[in-house]
Amino acid sequence: MYKIIGADQKEYGPVSADQLRQWLTEGRVNGQTKVKAADALEWKTMADLPEFAGLLPRSLPPPVRPVPITPLSPQAGTSQMAVWAMVLGILAVLCCQILGPVAIVLGAVSLSQLKKQPELKGNGFAITGIVLGILSILMVIAGILLVISTPDFLQNIQRSMQQ
Repeated sequence: MYKIIGADQKEYGPVSADQLRQWLTEGRVNGQTKVKAADALEWKTMADLPEFAGLLPRSLPPPVRPVPITPLSPQAGTSQMAVWAMVLGILAVLCCQILGPVAIVLGAVSLSQLKKQPELKGNGFAITGIVLGILSILMVIAGILLVISTPDFLQNIQRSMQQ
């Protein structure tokens, strides 16, 4: 025989183990209900008594509290636009002169952003992209002027390639 403490904090019983099992299935008691066996000196929860533990639904672990994730602010670190301006400037000088104007525009826009957001870094990257973009445009202009000023220039190149 058992005694229980109800939700109203009153003591009930004595009740049989069969009656407690029925109350468990009906939802009138649960694993947290305080129970005392007739021969016991202290109160325990129903979940602590082996004769009822198998009837109780397995308790799920307590829900994990989500850790608040603070997104990285776009102002942190180096301006990606400035980095791309420098990369395109390097490519413009080395092989693809058509990228020169793109490097200049990206560098100018990133410098503008860097002035508005002083916590960003990348002034050097932006300036390097602008300078290399201008240099690639000057290389194109110099090449065009060379071809125009020397009409035999292309023929001389063809001859030297044939030899």
